[in-house]
Amino acid sequence: MADATNLPAAPAHRSVLDSVPGLRQVGMLLAIAASVAAAVWLVLWSQGSNYSRLYASLSERETGQVIDALTAAGIAYKMEGSAVLVPDDKVHQARIQLAGQGLPQSSALGVEMLERDQGFGTSQFMEKARYQHALETELARTIVNVQGVQNARVHLALPPPSVFVRDRKGASASVMLQLFQGRRLEPGQASAIVHLVASSVPNLAANEVTLIDQNGTLLNSPESNGDMALSAKQFEYTRQLEKSYSQRIEDLLEPLTGPNRVRARVTADMDFTRIEKTSEEYDPQGQVVRSEQTATDQRMASDLAQGIPGALSNQPPNTAGAPTAAQQQAGAADTTPMSTSNRATRNFELDRTISYTHGQGGALRKLSVAVVVDNWQRTDEAGDVTATPLTPEEVERMTALVKEAIGYDEARGDRVNVMNVAFHTAPPLPEADEPGFFEQTWVKSALKQGVAVVLVLLLAFVILKPLMSTLTQPARGGALALTPDQLMLGGGGQGAYQGNYDQQVAAARGMVGQDPQRAAQVVKEWVNG
Repeated sequence: MADATNLPAAPAHRSVLDSVPGLRQVGMLLAIAASVAAAVWLVLWSQGSNYSRLYASLSERETGQVIDALTAAGIAYKMEGSAVLVPDDKVHQARIQLAGQGLPQSSALGVEMLERDQGFGTSQFMEKARYQHALETELARTIVNVQGVQNARVHLALPPPSVFVRDRKGASASVMLQLFQGRRLEPGQASAIVHLVASSVPNLAANEVTLIDQNGTLLNSPESNGDMALSAKQFEYTRQLEKSYSQRIEDLLEPLTGPNRVRARVTADMDFTRIEKTSEEYDPQGQVVRSEQTATDQRMASDLAQGIPGALSNQPPNTAGAPTAAQQQAGAADTTPMSTSNRATRNFELDRTISYTHGQGGALRKLSVAVVVDNWQRTDEAGDVTATPLTPEEVERMTALVKEAIGYDEARGDRVNVMNVAFHTAPPLPEADEPGFFEQTWVKSALKQGVAVVLVLLLAFVILKPLMSTLTQPARGGALALTPDQLMLGGGGQGAYQGNYDQQVAAARGMVGQDPQRAAQVVKEWVNG
């Protein structure tokens, strides 16, 4: 039997994994679970989509509305503070769908403010202030629906009513628009917004509304009904008329020459003078007697005073008794009229015509037309394209067509000039460079997945495998815990058990009998070695 004092001393203490039963297995399971979770996360990260910001700095009410709309549309989202994130490939779709539902809306309260419980003790001033604020907010909400307007603010100046009619002041308004990037408001849209605000507020005239954009540009003129506005309308009307004539000429000649081979420009001389004229005409042949008045006066000789003026000549005639023959003859001679006067007054009704003429502005004085036609583009049998100038006869025919298209009037002073000139075509644009190899989408996706595979392999071989080896290594400890070198049957190795052969065999048998599991492990390591 071997001497117990010759055996190597056992370690003083053992490791925690050896002292606690089952802790080694628990650690192994935790390590495997952590490794599997990391690998799954890497795979999901490589296959997942990148998220971009949809909207930022939204109020809680707007955020809730946006999230509800995204959920109903089946679009994934994430929250990052007050910002809403969606996948990169869903950003434009989400914005279009939300815009169709009018989201996000402004958080300002309009008529909703009036629906709230005002409580007791609310003053008349507060009621008017709430009503004015609600009216401003509702107008801003309506203006935002105009195409190109991103946000709007409306400020109303409503003077208090006065019992003095002469001192009454009208209302005024200021509208500030925030347009989308790269957009501008058309003159018709600006005028529509001005009239919308003026029609929504009592006693507010359109010329009392000021409209500006975020750059401080005045979009409407206070003198909207003045001469400047009238001149702008006249200019716009002239441009539209010229454009109509030019388009008419190009549509007529392009089927003959080919597309984009005719350029026509028309200058219209317009007369916007308004003339008001009243005329009254009489027809002498159409006279009709309306009224007539005649008078005749006759004087007799006996009625005239005779003799020397005095008492004797003023005696009345003798009427007593029958007249004598001499008196009858004298009376007959006296009845002969000595003076006759005839007067006649006739009123005629003449045929009269009264005409009132109000000349409308915008009369066309004359047209000046300039047309440039490109050369003929002819293709021969070999497929080569050659440019051939137009003949004078062809130019004449085109000139006649242009005159008919514009309603040419020589008496009006119209002029038409058709010229054949070869067009200089711009060189073709160079083809866009194809994206590099590393800029292509599939390459980026493949690189992302490759990085995920490399990370999984590193996790398996650098972290998981050494951890498994450490957990599966047998524990060292106990009185008979000997290394394989200590159990060598032949001497010569460092640390070999000292003694003769019989003692070594006896010691080996004793250790095998005391700890057969450890002995089997040693034999297994020998076989593997």
